[in-house]
Amino acid sequence: MKRLIPLAVLALAASASAQDPRSAPGFGGGITPIGNPSALIASESAFARLAREKGQWTAFAATATDEAEMFVPQRTLAKAWLKGRANPPQAVQWQPSSVWMSCDGSAGVTFGGYQAGSANGWFSTVWQRQKKKGDYKWVLDQGGDLTAPLAGADFITGKVADCVPRPRRNPLADEPPPPPKLPKGTPPPMRPLPGPIPPLAAVPGVDSKDGRSIDGTLVWRSTVLPGGTREWTVWMWQDGKMNEVLKRTEVAKNEG
Repeated sequence: MKRLIPLAVLALAASASAQDPRSAPGFGGGITPIGNPSALIASESAFARLAREKGQWTAFAATATDEAEMFVPQRTLAKAWLKGRANPPQAVQWQPSSVWMSCDGSAGVTFGGYQAGSANGWFSTVWQRQKKKGDYKWVLDQGGDLTAPLAGADFITGKVADCVPRPRRNPLADEPPPPPKLPKGTPPPMRPLPGPIPPLAAVPGVDSKDGRSIDGTLVWRSTVLPGGTREWTVWMWQDGKMNEVLKRTEVAKNEG
């Protein structure tokens, strides 16, 4: 939850490694990824600028979706917690160092370090593309303490998930019926995950929730254990499987 001011000079190495399934039986041509890590860097920069100019919590509220969640330390709806909250005298500073995007660009995750006076920490934010304007707003934000500045924060690396190939249509088969028309404002249906991830824990007292991009190529899981310790995991579809790309555990202060 604690955050950031962007570095003066950022280097973004975006890796859009879409698989080429054209030689695979039963599939059509490859799909070009449209996920753009630079769009999330721009969103983070605008977020940070707003925090400096208008105040930290004002910026959080302005850039969040209505369903956005944060941890204080338990999971809570962000806008309800932020409503009427006074801004601190000075916003924290932050530097995103890693970005992961879904193939379809519907969602992405940023990760980096923050500084608040002499204190250091990490943050991670989930961004979701908005249907109306195509801009990004955050839907989940969390962070934790570090004893030293986050290593490797001088550059930003960006990665885009591989795209899931479309099945090749049999030209001799009948045309499939058109999908039902959805009411205005209805989000597009979620596609099945292209590969498995570990099952969600069904343990009494554990608050665990999964989120995902529309195309299923980016998945995240936030968990709060009974004692307050938080776990954060992100998976991305690459090389034919869901790979874990980020794993953080923030031990509750009363458990550390």
